[in-house]
Amino acid sequence: MLRFALAVIMLSLGLLLAGCQTMTMDKEQQVRKYSRISDMNRRMLADDIDAVFLLDKPSQLTRWHVRND
Repeated sequence: MLRFALAVIMLSLGLLLAGCQTMTMDKEQQVRKYSRISDMNRRMLADDIDAVFLLDKPSQLTRWHVRND
């Protein structure tokens, strides 16, 4: 009985640590997924910085159109 309980605990611990998603994805797919996530995070950070410093839209302080190049 002790062996069975130990086997069940070890099996559940192995499944918990391995996860379900890694069984269906190879190493290259995981690298692509994490690089895509990192790229999106960098782009969102740049957008957030632009919004904080008000660089994302033209200023409304003048009635003439000012180009933002």
